[in-house]
Amino acid sequence: MSNSQSNLDLHLTARGYLIDFLATSTAPSVDQNELREILLFLNNLITFDEINLIKEDVKGV
Repeated sequence: MSNSQSNLDLHLTARGYLIDFLATSTAPSVDQNELREILLFLNNLITFDEINLIKEDVKGV
């Protein structure tokens, strides 16, 4: 498995954790809108990193 493939697998794992966290954070004291905004921001960071990895792979080929 190449290094970029293992990094993409890491991104999928991170997204899985974000989804699990959202699904299990159902306490009444949790502000669901704020939680969704935070998780969306984290997802965008993951996506940005994925795009950069893809760009590096294309440049390296």
